[in-house]
Amino acid sequence: MIERTARDRNAPFIRVTPDKFAAHFRDGATVRLPGEHQKINAALALATVDALQNQIRVSPEAMRSGLATVNWPGRLQLIQRPSGQQILLDGAHNVAGARVLGAALAKNFPAPDKTLILGVFQDKDWRTMCKLLAPLAARILTVPISSERTANAGELAAACRVANPAAEVAACESLGTALEQAAGDPFVVIAGSLYLVGEALEWLGQPPAAGERELNEWRTPIDELC
Repeated sequence: MIERTARDRNAPFIRVTPDKFAAHFRDGATVRLPGEHQKINAALALATVDALQNQIRVSPEAMRSGLATVNWPGRLQLIQRPSGQQILLDGAHNVAGARVLGAALAKNFPAPDKTLILGVFQDKDWRTMCKLLAPLAARILTVPISSERTANAGELAAACRVANPAAEVAACESLGTALEQAAGDPFVVIAGSLYLVGEALEWLGQPPAAGERELNEWRTPIDELC
């Protein structure tokens, strides 16, 4: 439909595929962001820059530097704690995001003893997200998000038990409680909502995620009362 509309309007139509990134830079340029899906995102960004070169000139050096240094908090963001524990933060806030996270975990973090801390908004397809994410972990801690839109942690836990009967599953009263319970676990994934990731960054003492509207909109319960 998009291609037909472009043809009817006599507008340029560019189909972007992952190989366009490789074709654009054949000299070893890389995308700093982890995950195979970021290659298609990078290819889309490059195609956009190319299409606008007559209006906004961007040098190959600037494009190469941008892709090599870009920082996107909450997207497969790996934090190494002093204890040696690794925590992977990923929004994965819808079904497509859950699939991408699953693919990234299978390829880059295949360890079987993962702990998943999961919080989802009620208006998302959280049942399908549980089906996709629960089988990836040996231990699952479900949490409410600090928002009235949160899905019930108990309902999330029940859905995860169905999706992965072999896992240890528990509903926690808060993200802080879940982090305390998972303190001794070697690899923890926090996922299901960018809002939850924003809260996790505060709990983990990470710098604020500048430029990320969803992450910056997270407010502490004290803020809510002021």
